[in-house]
Amino acid sequence: MAESPARTAGAQALSDFRPGAPCRDLGARVCRPGKPRLASQLGRSPTEVSLARRLHSRPRVEAEMRRRVTRWTLGACMLVSCAVTAGAVEPTPGLPARLRVLVPADEMPEMFSFDTKGQPGFERELIEGFCRIHGLALDVVQVKDFDQIIPMLQRGDGDVITGIVDTETRRQKVAFTSEVFPVRHMAISRRPGPAVRTLDDLRALRVGVIPGTTWEQVVIDAGVPKARRVPFRDAELLVAGLRSGRADAIVMTVFDFALAKKHDAELVAGAFVGKAGAAALAVRPEDGRLLEALNGYLQGIRQARHTLLFKYLSEEALTLIAQARRE
Repeated sequence: MAESPARTAGAQALSDFRPGAPCRDLGARVCRPGKPRLASQLGRSPTEVSLARRLHSRPRVEAEMRRRVTRWTLGACMLVSCAVTAGAVEPTPGLPARLRVLVPADEMPEMFSFDTKGQPGFERELIEGFCRIHGLALDVVQVKDFDQIIPMLQRGDGDVITGIVDTETRRQKVAFTSEVFPVRHMAISRRPGPAVRTLDDLRALRVGVIPGTTWEQVVIDAGVPKARRVPFRDAELLVAGLRSGRADAIVMTVFDFALAKKHDAELVAGAFVGKAGAAALAVRPEDGRLLEALNGYLQGIRQARHTLLFKYLSEEALTLIAQARRE
C-alpha cells in the first residue's frame, strides 16, 4: 500500500530534523529542534516542522513523567514510612502516647491489614507514618459491629476512626479531618445477573445493606422499599449474600468495589447512587490538638497519598473514581 503524502512528509521531516544529526545543505551545522530559521532553510512546511517537534518531544515527556513518578514514589516512602533510624522520637506534646485506632473488623487488607507481615494497606500506611513522625505507639482496635464504631469513640475506647465517610449527621457527633480519599457509592451486581443500570432497576431488586452505614443510607435515600432491603452484619457477609443469591444487588463505595473485585472477578459495577463525598479520619470534637496534627500531616503528604492510591488500586478503580467525581 502506497504511503500517504502526509505520512511520507512526516517521516522525511523526522529524518531531517533528528536532534544532533548533521543538517542536509547546512554542512557541519547541527539541527536544533525549536529553531524555525533552520527548518525554513530545509524547505519544510510549518506542519512538517510541528509534526517533527511532537515526535521528538514525546520520548522526553515520557521520560520526564517516569522520573516524576519515581520521585513521587520515593517521596511517599519517605513521608509515609518515616523510618526513624536516628533514634526514638519523643511523643509530641498534647497527643496521646498510644494512639488507639478504631478499624472495622471486616476491613479489606488493601485498606488496613491486621497482619503485621506483608503490605500494611493504604490507611495503615498513613496512620503508621503519622505515629512515627509524632513518636506515638499504635494500638489497633478491631470493631466487629460498625454501628458501634462512633459510640466507641465517644466512650473513649479509641482515639481515631479510620476511613469513615464524612456526613452531616455524623458531624454532629465527631470531628472529621480533611479528605483522605474520595467516595462515591454505586450499585453492584454479580454475573450472570445483569448490571444495575438505573435507580429504577435498583428499586425493583432485593438490595443487601449493612445497618448504620452510608451504604444503607444511600439505598434508603434512593427509594428502595424497606421490604426489599436485606440486612447483613458486615461487608464480607454482604458480598457472600450477593454470591449466594440472598440479595440481587448491593451498594458500596467505588473504593470498596475495586478492592472486592480483586477477590471476586464476577462483580459488576452499575449506576452511581447518591452524591460524591469524602472519607476521612474522625476524632472526638474535644481532641482539637489531635485533629490539628492529623490535618497538618495529611496536607504535608498530599502527593504521597496519591501515590499510595496507585499502589493499592487497579487502573479500572482509578478510572471509576475519576468518573465518579465528574458525574
